[in-house]
Amino acid sequence: MAEATQFPYGDTSSVKPFWAKPELLAKLKDKVPAPRSTGNLPCDVLAGIRVEAALNRNVKLTLDACVRCGACLNACPTYLTTGDIHNSPVGRADLVRRALRADSFWGRLFRTRNGVQAQDEATVQRLSTYYYQCLECRRCGEICPFGLDQADVTRSVRSVLMDCGIASRYVATVIETSERTGNNLGLPPPAIKNTIEFCRDEIREEKGVDVRVKVDEPAYAMLVPPSADFFLNLETLKGYMLFFHEAGIDYTFTTEHAELGNFGLFVGEKHMAAVGDHIVQVAKKLGVELVIAGECGHGWRAFKQYVVPRLRAEGIEGVHVFHAVIDAIRRRTVRLDPAQNGDARYVYQDPCNYARAGDLVDEPRFILERVVRDHRESPHSREATWCCGGGGGLLTDELMPLRLAYAQLWFDDARSVGGEQVVRPCAICKAQLNATLPKLNKVGKTQLRYSGLMDLVYKALVPSSAPPAKA
Repeated sequence: MAEATQFPYGDTSSVKPFWAKPELLAKLKDKVPAPRSTGNLPCDVLAGIRVEAALNRNVKLTLDACVRCGACLNACPTYLTTGDIHNSPVGRADLVRRALRADSFWGRLFRTRNGVQAQDEATVQRLSTYYYQCLECRRCGEICPFGLDQADVTRSVRSVLMDCGIASRYVATVIETSERTGNNLGLPPPAIKNTIEFCRDEIREEKGVDVRVKVDEPAYAMLVPPSADFFLNLETLKGYMLFFHEAGIDYTFTTEHAELGNFGLFVGEKHMAAVGDHIVQVAKKLGVELVIAGECGHGWRAFKQYVVPRLRAEGIEGVHVFHAVIDAIRRRTVRLDPAQNGDARYVYQDPCNYARAGDLVDEPRFILERVVRDHRESPHSREATWCCGGGGGLLTDELMPLRLAYAQLWFDDARSVGGEQVVRPCAICKAQLNATLPKLNKVGKTQLRYSGLMDLVYKALVPSSAPPAKA
């Protein structure tokens, strides 16, 4: 493990996010009212945990059925990299059990008689710290002999904490910004339009094609990429634009909801639903028949499982951009030249929410085989993939020590097969790799690069106006 990522064995309790201020949480409460009381902490947190454990069947089943066999310890990236038992599925579940005992009749009676309020505060501190070290990657659920989803417990606990005034400042800020502006970065419509025009100019210069682009106009389809594609991942954005042009798909961007990412997924159902419902509203407003999701793992999970059923209720379909690319390849409406991506050794690494929650495993591989010459499987791939280390809302600077530790797993995987470029078609993955790869490369004395998949589609696409390649 890289020197900068080492921890004192068994204790990562000092690594915690900056907590959101009450004013910020008040804005979120105004948008989606909290069902729980938000009086004096920590008793409300413990009572909320007790109610959640009683009423939420997934939480109750997970806590009751877990026999502490330890199988998840060998699968959990947070435990394997930090060695902290509290930073593991079984360890976090035990923290919930402690909270339940602390809020039992005898626990409350003991505190009343002895005035041990500090015991409650310590319990809440442990819960908030360690449940914000979980990546929600669901790798533990793949290995659990009972199929228990500890990541769902994480979301439930975070939901209780948020309702009671405790949430990551980063996660709360992103949710509030998205609900207020229609995208996670708070990009105003002129900025989004300017980026699209900039990419259009670059496509014209690089590919010799003047691509057709609609923004906030009626069309057959509406493209919803993560907002990071308008800011950090411009090659991915160019990939969408050139592909839709060459495939002849009538589509529009929307500045009203320019965001696939849904950080509400990380803290429970209420805000996830608020963000997801806005996509449906905008799709209806523009009169589209199809909504196409861009490259984002957790965004795709929330879109596939929550938004698509609501779109279908309105007579609108929803797919991933990879489905559209595969359809175009099979219909031969696009031409691809893998030589355009050179002879680098590409390593595909599945985003967690594609492989373990989004049923998007074979599709990206089908595309990758046709846009590069040399691609390799990561040793831990498909459902066994390692999280990038920034999932679950951990993509914030104060958690960088954890992010580097978690990243070491996929980094070592890529190096073990001689990889030169990691392919991770997810906005959070790309942001995490952008921040951690320079440090990991420096320590590992490597020059590993990264990209999304639509970046490679962009380079491999041969415009229809170009002459056929010589045999």
